[in-house]
Amino acid sequence: MPFYQTAAGVAAACYVLALALLIALHRVERQRNPVSTAVSDYGTGKAAKLFKVYGAAGIIGAAALCRAMLDYPGAEFPRAAVWCLGALAVLRLGIFAFKTDEGAFGRTREGIVHLVFAVVTFTLAYEVVSFGGPTTLAITTGPLNAAFALLGWIVPISLALVVVTMVLPRLRAFFGLAERAFLVSTLLWFLLLAARLFASA
Repeated sequence: MPFYQTAAGVAAACYVLALALLIALHRVERQRNPVSTAVSDYGTGKAAKLFKVYGAAGIIGAAALCRAMLDYPGAEFPRAAVWCLGALAVLRLGIFAFKTDEGAFGRTREGIVHLVFAVVTFTLAYEVVSFGGPTTLAITTGPLNAAFALLGWIVPISLALVVVTMVLPRLRAFFGLAERAFLVSTLLWFLLLAARLFASA
């Protein structure tokens, strides 16, 4: 098996795990409202260890998928998409190294650092989808192609809603919903791409 397929397989497994752990976080701390609560808040309570495993799965997945995209012998992925994904893998470490300010945005020094890493990594995830989108559409057909096309719309719209619900106090109660839409849509995009590269002939 070519190395890019091995890397893609590792990435796919990591993203399946990340999605499963994201669901598990909500089951462990049912008292949190997923519509308003930031996902990072799970890193401050009894699900903190599970939150770190979730983070590790995403970091390893991004690094493995970055390598798979770089080595893929088919249609060449834009270097911008590859480098943004590599940077995402590295900078996501900051989200899990620095705790968020539970229920607030950047109230303490550590919370501000966490917020900066979150903003940068969300932007990088969007850029991967934006730069890599045309190539994913070119190498897929049928339902998979339709899924990439749909996610290509959901990702930027959900990111825009994340920003809006952060800056407008009257919409802050819906921040968690917007953030989860962005996280799930990007995870699915990465997972589907990893699966596509792993299945390559």
